[in-house]
Amino acid sequence: MQGLFRMLQGARIEAALAGRVMMVVVVAVAMSVARPAGAQERYELTDQGWTQVAAPEPGTPEAELQAVRKLLAEDRLKEALAAADAWVEAYPARDDMAAALLLRGDIKVAMGEYWEALYDYEQTIIEWPASAEYLTAIEREYAVAEVFLGGWKRKLLGVRVLPTDGEGEELLIRVQERAPGSAIGEKASLRLADYYFQKQEMNLAAEAYDIFLGNYSQSDQREWAMLRLIQANLARFKGPEFDGTGLLEADERLALYAAEFPAAAERIGVPALRARIAESMARRDLSSAGWYDIRSDEVAAASVYRRLIRDYPETEAAQQAVRWLEKRGLEVTSSQ
Repeated sequence: MQGLFRMLQGARIEAALAGRVMMVVVVAVAMSVARPAGAQERYELTDQGWTQVAAPEPGTPEAELQAVRKLLAEDRLKEALAAADAWVEAYPARDDMAAALLLRGDIKVAMGEYWEALYDYEQTIIEWPASAEYLTAIEREYAVAEVFLGGWKRKLLGVRVLPTDGEGEELLIRVQERAPGSAIGEKASLRLADYYFQKQEMNLAAEAYDIFLGNYSQSDQREWAMLRLIQANLARFKGPEFDGTGLLEADERLALYAAEFPAAAERIGVPALRARIAESMARRDLSSAGWYDIRSDEVAAASVYRRLIRDYPETEAAQQAVRWLEKRGLEVTSSQ
Protein backbone atom coordinates (compact mmCIF):
# COMPACT_ATOMS: atom_id res chain seq x y z
CA MET A 1 0.00 0.00 0.00
CA GLN A 2 2.99 2.33 0.30
CA GLY A 3 2.86 2.85 -3.46
CA LEU A 4 -0.52 4.56 -3.30
CA PHE A 5 1.24 7.88 -2.87
CA ARG A 6 4.62 9.15 -3.96
CA MET A 7 6.86 9.39 -0.94
CA LEU A 8 7.95 13.01 -0.66
CA GLN A 9 11.50 13.61 0.36
CA GLY A 10 12.61 16.77 2.16
CA ALA A 11 16.14 16.03 3.29
CA ARG A 12 18.17 18.97 4.61
CA ILE A 13 21.94 19.10 4.82
CA GLU A 14 23.74 20.16 7.96
CA ALA A 15 25.67 23.01 6.41
CA ALA A 16 22.58 24.72 5.07
CA LEU A 17 20.80 24.43 8.38
CA ALA A 18 23.72 25.71 10.38
CA GLY A 19 24.08 28.67 8.07
CA ARG A 20 20.39 29.47 8.39
CA VAL A 21 20.54 29.54 12.19
CA MET A 22 23.56 31.82 12.24
CA MET A 23 21.98 34.12 9.66
CA VAL A 24 18.85 34.48 11.81
CA VAL A 25 20.92 35.30 14.87
CA VAL A 26 23.30 37.75 13.20
CA VAL A 27 20.53 39.59 11.35
CA ALA A 28 18.52 39.92 14.57
CA VAL A 29 21.49 41.32 16.43
CA ALA A 30 22.48 43.63 13.60
CA MET A 31 18.96 45.05 13.58
CA SER A 32 19.41 46.10 17.21
CA VAL A 33 22.75 47.88 16.71
CA ALA A 34 22.69 49.15 13.13
CA ARG A 35 21.68 52.66 12.23
CA PRO A 36 21.40 54.74 9.08
CA ALA A 37 24.61 56.30 7.85
CA GLY A 38 25.42 59.64 9.44
CA ALA A 39 23.07 59.27 12.37
CA GLN A 40 24.37 60.08 15.83
CA GLU A 41 21.53 58.51 17.81
CA ARG A 42 20.86 54.80 18.21
CA TYR A 43 18.13 53.22 16.10
CA GLU A 44 16.34 49.89 16.16
CA LEU A 45 14.54 48.32 13.22
CA THR A 46 10.94 47.55 14.18
CA ASP A 47 7.78 46.68 12.28
CA GLN A 48 7.30 50.43 11.81
CA GLY A 49 10.78 50.91 10.33
CA TRP A 50 13.84 52.51 11.91
CA THR A 51 12.89 53.86 15.32
CA GLN A 52 15.11 56.17 17.33
CA VAL A 53 15.77 55.03 20.89
CA ALA A 54 17.72 56.69 23.64
CA ALA A 55 21.36 55.63 23.59
CA PRO A 56 22.51 54.16 26.92
CA GLU A 57 24.83 56.21 29.06
CA PRO A 58 28.49 55.18 28.62
CA GLY A 59 29.73 52.91 31.39
CA THR A 60 26.28 51.65 32.34
CA PRO A 61 25.23 47.98 32.16
CA GLU A 62 22.99 48.87 29.23
CA ALA A 63 25.91 50.34 27.34
CA GLU A 64 28.06 47.30 28.10
CA LEU A 65 25.36 44.98 26.80
CA GLN A 66 25.02 47.05 23.65
CA ALA A 67 28.77 46.77 23.18
CA VAL A 68 28.45 42.99 23.30
CA ARG A 69 25.82 43.14 20.57
CA LYS A 70 28.16 45.24 18.48
CA LEU A 71 30.97 42.71 18.89
CA LEU A 72 28.66 39.93 17.70
CA ALA A 73 27.47 41.97 14.73
CA GLU A 74 31.12 42.56 13.81
CA ASP A 75 31.80 38.80 14.07
CA ARG A 76 34.31 39.29 16.90
CA LEU A 77 32.93 36.20 18.57
CA LYS A 78 35.56 35.34 21.18
CA GLU A 79 35.56 38.91 22.46
CA ALA A 80 31.78 38.95 22.45
CA LEU A 81 31.54 35.72 24.45
CA ALA A 82 34.06 36.90 27.02
CA ALA A 83 32.20 40.20 27.40
CA ALA A 84 28.85 38.41 27.70
CA ASP A 85 30.21 36.06 30.38
CA ALA A 86 31.56 39.03 32.31
CA TRP A 87 28.25 40.90 32.07
CA VAL A 88 26.19 37.93 33.31
CA GLU A 89 28.56 37.43 36.25
CA ALA A 90 28.66 41.13 37.13
CA TYR A 91 24.90 41.85 37.02
CA PRO A 92 23.05 38.72 38.22
CA ALA A 93 19.99 40.58 39.52
CA ARG A 94 19.23 42.89 36.61
CA ASP A 95 15.86 42.82 34.85
CA ASP A 96 17.56 42.66 31.46
CA MET A 97 19.29 39.38 32.34
CA ALA A 98 16.98 37.60 29.87
CA ALA A 99 18.33 39.79 27.08
CA ALA A 100 21.90 39.04 28.15
CA LEU A 101 21.32 35.29 28.28
CA LEU A 102 19.66 35.31 24.87
CA LEU A 103 22.56 37.32 23.49
CA ARG A 104 25.12 34.93 24.95
CA GLY A 105 23.25 32.01 23.42
CA ASP A 106 23.29 33.78 20.06
CA ILE A 107 27.06 34.24 20.31
CA LYS A 108 27.52 30.53 20.96
CA VAL A 109 25.32 29.68 17.98
CA ALA A 110 27.41 31.98 15.80
CA MET A 111 30.45 30.04 17.02
CA GLY A 112 28.80 26.74 16.07
CA GLU A 113 28.38 25.69 19.71
CA TYR A 114 24.70 24.82 19.47
CA TRP A 115 24.60 22.48 22.46
CA GLU A 116 26.14 25.07 24.77
CA ALA A 117 23.78 27.74 23.46
CA LEU A 118 20.81 25.70 24.65
CA TYR A 119 21.79 26.27 28.28
CA ASP A 120 21.32 30.03 27.84
CA TYR A 121 18.11 29.67 25.85
CA GLU A 122 16.69 27.24 28.42
CA GLN A 123 17.58 29.56 31.29
CA THR A 124 15.87 32.43 29.49
CA ILE A 125 12.72 30.36 28.95
CA ILE A 126 12.55 28.83 32.43
CA GLU A 127 13.55 31.82 34.54
CA TRP A 128 12.13 34.68 32.47
CA PRO A 129 8.76 33.48 31.05
CA ALA A 130 7.27 36.98 31.17
CA SER A 131 10.14 38.63 29.33
CA ALA A 132 10.12 39.92 25.77
CA GLU A 133 12.88 37.41 25.04
CA TYR A 134 10.79 34.36 25.99
CA LEU A 135 9.29 33.69 22.55
CA THR A 136 12.55 34.60 20.82
CA ALA A 137 14.40 31.98 22.88
CA ILE A 138 11.79 29.40 21.87
CA GLU A 139 12.29 30.34 18.23
CA ARG A 140 16.05 29.95 18.67
CA GLU A 141 15.55 26.47 20.12
CA TYR A 142 13.46 25.54 17.11
CA ALA A 143 16.32 26.62 14.85
CA VAL A 144 18.77 24.53 16.87
CA ALA A 145 16.40 21.56 16.63
CA GLU A 146 16.58 21.84 12.84
CA VAL A 147 20.37 21.61 13.03
CA PHE A 148 20.19 18.58 15.32
CA LEU A 149 17.73 16.78 13.04
CA GLY A 150 19.92 17.64 10.08
CA GLY A 151 22.79 15.50 11.34
CA TRP A 152 24.87 17.78 13.58
CA LYS A 153 26.85 15.85 16.21
CA ARG A 154 28.21 16.63 19.65
CA LYS A 155 31.86 16.26 20.49
CA LEU A 156 33.33 13.26 22.24
CA LEU A 157 37.03 13.58 23.03
CA GLY A 158 37.18 16.51 20.64
CA VAL A 159 35.51 14.67 17.75
CA ARG A 160 31.91 15.21 16.68
CA VAL A 161 30.49 11.70 16.86
CA LEU A 162 27.43 11.86 19.16
CA PRO A 163 24.11 12.10 17.28
CA THR A 164 21.65 14.75 18.45
CA ASP A 165 18.52 13.77 16.55
CA GLY A 166 16.82 12.58 19.75
CA GLU A 167 17.47 15.95 21.35
CA GLY A 168 16.11 17.60 18.21
CA GLU A 169 12.84 15.71 18.60
CA GLU A 170 12.66 16.71 22.26
CA LEU A 171 13.22 20.37 21.39
CA LEU A 172 10.38 20.33 18.87
CA ILE A 173 8.08 18.84 21.50
CA ARG A 174 9.13 21.52 24.01
CA VAL A 175 8.45 24.27 21.48
CA GLN A 176 4.91 22.99 21.03
CA GLU A 177 4.33 22.77 24.77
CA ARG A 178 5.76 26.21 25.49
CA ALA A 179 4.09 28.08 22.64
CA PRO A 180 0.76 26.31 22.01
CA GLY A 181 -1.36 27.81 19.28
CA SER A 182 1.47 30.03 18.04
CA ALA A 183 3.07 30.14 14.61
CA ILE A 184 6.28 28.61 15.94
CA GLY A 185 4.30 25.92 17.77
CA GLU A 186 2.50 25.05 14.55
CA LYS A 187 5.78 24.94 12.66
CA ALA A 188 7.36 22.65 15.25
CA SER A 189 4.37 20.33 15.27
CA LEU A 190 4.44 19.82 11.52
CA ARG A 191 8.23 19.57 11.41
CA LEU A 192 8.22 16.75 13.95
CA ALA A 193 5.57 14.85 12.00
CA ASP A 194 7.51 15.32 8.74
CA TYR A 195 10.69 14.15 10.46
CA TYR A 196 9.07 10.91 11.61
CA PHE A 197 7.64 10.39 8.13
CA GLN A 198 11.03 10.87 6.48
CA LYS A 199 12.55 8.40 8.95
CA GLN A 200 9.83 5.87 8.03
CA GLU A 201 8.60 5.76 11.62
CA MET A 202 5.01 5.61 10.46
CA ASN A 203 3.28 4.95 13.78
CA LEU A 204 4.90 8.04 15.27
CA ALA A 205 4.27 10.02 12.07
CA ALA A 206 0.57 9.15 12.06
CA GLU A 207 0.26 10.18 15.70
CA ALA A 208 2.15 13.45 15.13
CA TYR A 209 0.09 14.41 12.07
CA ASP A 210 -3.10 13.63 13.97
CA ILE A 211 -1.97 15.92 16.81
CA PHE A 212 -1.13 18.66 14.31
CA LEU A 213 -4.54 18.46 12.65
CA GLY A 214 -6.25 18.55 16.02
CA ASN A 215 -4.29 21.51 17.36
CA TYR A 216 -4.09 23.56 14.15
CA SER A 217 -7.35 22.84 12.35
CA GLN A 218 -7.20 26.17 10.47
CA SER A 219 -3.61 25.80 9.29
CA ASP A 220 -2.83 26.44 5.62
CA GLN A 221 -0.80 23.21 5.83
CA ARG A 222 -3.89 21.16 6.66
CA GLU A 223 -4.18 19.50 3.26
CA TRP A 224 -0.51 18.49 3.31
CA ALA A 225 -0.84 17.04 6.82
CA MET A 226 -3.99 15.11 5.90
CA LEU A 227 -2.30 13.52 2.89
CA ARG A 228 0.77 12.63 4.91
CA LEU A 229 -1.43 11.14 7.64
CA ILE A 230 -3.17 9.00 5.04
CA GLN A 231 0.18 7.88 3.64
CA ALA A 232 1.50 7.04 7.09
CA ASN A 233 -1.58 4.98 7.93
CA LEU A 234 -1.36 3.12 4.65
CA ALA A 235 2.28 2.33 5.28
CA ARG A 236 1.41 0.87 8.69
CA PHE A 237 -0.43 -2.02 7.02
CA LYS A 238 2.01 -4.88 6.56
CA GLY A 239 -0.25 -7.45 4.90
CA PRO A 240 -3.41 -9.57 5.31
CA GLU A 241 -1.99 -11.40 8.32
CA PHE A 242 -1.45 -8.20 10.31
CA ASP A 243 -3.53 -5.58 12.07
CA GLY A 244 -5.67 -3.51 9.70
CA THR A 245 -6.18 -0.45 11.93
CA GLY A 246 -3.99 1.71 9.70
CA LEU A 247 -6.10 0.90 6.64
CA LEU A 248 -9.34 1.70 8.44
CA GLU A 249 -7.97 5.03 9.62
CA ALA A 250 -6.63 5.81 6.15
CA ASP A 251 -10.06 5.10 4.65
CA GLU A 252 -11.76 7.39 7.16
CA ARG A 253 -9.29 10.17 6.44
CA LEU A 254 -9.70 9.75 2.70
CA ALA A 255 -13.43 10.26 3.10
CA LEU A 256 -12.80 13.44 5.10
CA TYR A 257 -10.21 14.60 2.60
CA ALA A 258 -12.65 14.12 -0.30
CA ALA A 259 -15.30 16.13 1.52
CA GLU A 260 -12.92 18.97 2.41
CA PHE A 261 -10.82 19.09 -0.77
CA PRO A 262 -13.00 17.64 -3.55
CA ALA A 263 -10.92 18.94 -6.47
CA ALA A 264 -7.69 17.59 -5.01
CA ALA A 265 -9.41 14.31 -4.15
CA GLU A 266 -10.43 13.91 -7.78
CA ARG A 267 -6.89 14.56 -8.96
CA ILE A 268 -5.37 11.85 -6.78
CA GLY A 269 -8.19 9.38 -7.43
CA VAL A 270 -9.65 8.96 -3.96
CA PRO A 271 -12.45 6.55 -5.05
CA ALA A 272 -9.89 4.19 -6.58
CA LEU A 273 -7.73 4.44 -3.48
CA ARG A 274 -10.66 3.62 -1.22
CA ALA A 275 -11.54 0.68 -3.45
CA ARG A 276 -8.02 -0.66 -3.06
CA ILE A 277 -8.23 -0.22 0.70
CA ALA A 278 -11.52 -2.12 0.72
CA GLU A 279 -9.92 -4.93 -1.27
CA SER A 280 -7.00 -5.07 1.18
CA MET A 281 -9.31 -5.20 4.18
CA ALA A 282 -11.39 -7.88 2.48
CA ARG A 283 -8.23 -9.90 1.82
CA ARG A 284 -7.44 -9.61 5.52
CA ASP A 285 -10.84 -11.08 6.41
CA LEU A 286 -10.33 -13.75 3.76
CA SER A 287 -7.07 -14.71 5.43
CA SER A 288 -8.76 -14.88 8.84
CA ALA A 289 -11.55 -17.08 7.48
CA GLY A 290 -8.99 -19.34 5.85
CA TRP A 291 -7.28 -19.77 9.21
CA TYR A 292 -10.51 -21.14 10.70
CA ASP A 293 -11.14 -23.28 7.63
CA ILE A 294 -7.72 -24.96 7.90
CA ARG A 295 -8.59 -25.87 11.48
CA SER A 296 -11.96 -27.32 10.40
CA ASP A 297 -13.91 -24.66 12.30
CA GLU A 298 -16.57 -24.22 9.66
CA VAL A 299 -18.91 -22.19 11.84
CA ALA A 300 -16.29 -19.52 12.59
CA ALA A 301 -15.05 -19.49 8.99
CA ALA A 302 -18.59 -19.06 7.66
CA SER A 303 -19.19 -16.18 10.08
CA VAL A 304 -16.10 -14.34 8.88
CA TYR A 305 -16.94 -14.98 5.21
CA ARG A 306 -20.45 -13.57 5.70
CA ARG A 307 -19.06 -10.49 7.44
CA LEU A 308 -16.64 -10.00 4.55
CA ILE A 309 -19.49 -10.18 2.03
CA ARG A 310 -21.53 -7.70 4.06
CA ASP A 311 -18.73 -5.16 4.57
CA TYR A 312 -16.97 -5.41 1.20
CA PRO A 313 -19.54 -6.70 -1.32
CA GLU A 314 -17.82 -5.23 -4.39
CA THR A 315 -14.47 -6.90 -3.87
CA GLU A 316 -12.97 -9.98 -5.46
CA ALA A 317 -12.48 -11.40 -1.98
CA ALA A 318 -16.24 -11.23 -1.43
CA GLN A 319 -16.79 -13.33 -4.56
CA GLN A 320 -14.38 -15.93 -3.21
CA ALA A 321 -16.29 -15.95 0.07
CA VAL A 322 -19.58 -16.50 -1.79
CA ARG A 323 -18.10 -19.45 -3.68
CA TRP A 324 -16.81 -21.00 -0.45
CA LEU A 325 -20.23 -20.77 1.23
CA GLU A 326 -22.15 -22.00 -1.80
CA LYS A 327 -19.79 -24.95 -2.26
CA ARG A 328 -20.77 -26.13 1.23
CA GLY A 329 -24.44 -25.38 0.85
CA LEU A 330 -24.36 -22.63 3.46
CA GLU A 331 -26.34 -19.40 3.52
CA VAL A 332 -24.47 -16.56 1.93
CA THR A 333 -26.04 -13.93 4.18
CA SER A 334 -26.53 -14.16 7.89
CA SER A 335 -30.00 -15.07 9.13
CA GLN A 336 -29.68 -12.56 11.95
